[in-house]
Amino acid sequence: MTMPVEPTNKSPSKPPDKLDEFHPEMPQIPGVRNARPSAATTASNANKRRLVQIGGLAAAVLLIGVTILWWVESARHRAPESSPTETPATESSVPAPSPTESSPSTLTTEGSTIAATAEDLVKPWSAKKFTFRKSFTRENVNAMVIRLPGGGLWAFALQEPYGRCELEFVTDLDQMAKQYGYRASHPMVANPCNSTVYDPLKVGPLGGEVWARGEIVQGAGLRPPISINVQVSGNSIIADRIE
Repeated sequence: MTMPVEPTNKSPSKPPDKLDEFHPEMPQIPGVRNARPSAATTASNANKRRLVQIGGLAAAVLLIGVTILWWVESARHRAPESSPTETPATESSVPAPSPTESSPSTLTTEGSTIAATAEDLVKPWSAKKFTFRKSFTRENVNAMVIRLPGGGLWAFALQEPYGRCELEFVTDLDQMAKQYGYRASHPMVANPCNSTVYDPLKVGPLGGEVWARGEIVQGAGLRPPISINVQVSGNSIIADRIE
């Protein structure tokens, strides 16, 4: 006897999608999940790295800018205030030199010495010897101050520069011609050891832009006499600095 067969309600199975044929599933490796990261995850990580790099660069630029601003402000506050240029001392009451002349500028501060009084040097070409005492070395220097035509004063050391011979002030023009072989029209300072003649009305170079009174007009001298600065204080003529 044949048993009746009940019909089944199962629908026929769906044919596999054709696209799935080209995308086989990746095999699952035990203990490893997501063996190959998806494209979205990789792009997200790259974007994060770029943001970190950009942020670091911006912070570095900001730090450099702040540092430069701080340095500029500090330098501005540290800059010393400009002070007026000091004018080198020159001979007291001596008329300003011509454009081709310049007053001595190598004088150093020393002690003060009374070189003469106003009565000692009333007339032009009157002169007075004195002793200048250096304050630091306590050395005594034989010196002379002369009243120049026009009222100016010129003081100088009597010892010749770079030597031991003592200079002399020659007012006798005949003596100047006979002893030194130089015909002058006014008194001169001379070196009896080498016959060098110095003109008190002219200035000569010391080197560079430095000049001093007593230009060499004859002889083998190396430079004008060593200058001493003088100034008038009341009735006294004060010597206070020497080269």
